[in-house]
Amino acid sequence: MSVVDPRITAAKRNLEKFSLVIPVFSPKGGVGKTFITALMAYSLTLDNEFTISLLDADFTNPSLHIVLGLDESNLKIEEEMGIKPIRVAPEIELMTLAAFVKDLTVPLRGNDIVNVVRELLAITRWSGKIMLIDSPPGFSDTHLEFLRLLIEVKEPKVLLVSTPTTLALKATERITKTLLSENIKILGLIGNMCLSNDDEGSIVQKAQQLTIPYLGCIPYISNAEKFYGTSMLELVKKIGTPLISITKIIKEAIE
Repeated sequence: MSVVDPRITAAKRNLEKFSLVIPVFSPKGGVGKTFITALMAYSLTLDNEFTISLLDADFTNPSLHIVLGLDESNLKIEEEMGIKPIRVAPEIELMTLAAFVKDLTVPLRGNDIVNVVRELLAITRWSGKIMLIDSPPGFSDTHLEFLRLLIEVKEPKVLLVSTPTTLALKATERITKTLLSENIKILGLIGNMCLSNDDEGSIVQKAQQLTIPYLGCIPYISNAEKFYGTSMLELVKKIGTPLISITKIIKEAIE
């Protein structure tokens, strides 16, 4: 007799509360996916309409909290009928494994990853309307478990991030074909670290080739680290049009 994992039921119940769940994917490391996730979170809160929930799913190397200006040594988890996400800003909350393991590396594989995904989704008391999942690079057990749970309760809408480099675009092409073959909806492709019109053109061309929406291109920011934390909102306003367009598309995708 197979045993039903109660965490799956709890995880699905929690996911159902969100109007939109966006896994942020990049098959290639170093494209700034975590930075883009943080930017989008702050951009989505400009109108102060609702809370954005962030989940750092890069369990081996969680770093979203760093971009958000948090020190892992000061991350504290509150328990109250589950665990409460860390309040980053009035409209942004975060759950990260760094709150439990601090600066330690936690190598995980197979069932270990599945257990962490189910546990965090099941016991976290989210309050947001949109969830952004900062996924690890590649396409592995972490991605598969999130997609499996999401597909059963709410259509996942994957956001792809790529730089204009040949390697990153090729990796994006591969993961796009895999996702589309499994009928996973792709919200669109965001370019990052674009230095010129030619760079943006490469992102646009790849999106057109793959028949997925092109969402915009974030320019290269040489001093990005100085905006970590609450200054991220200043950077959102500085970038302007590309982020405004991306935010609008995301809000239009809310069910």
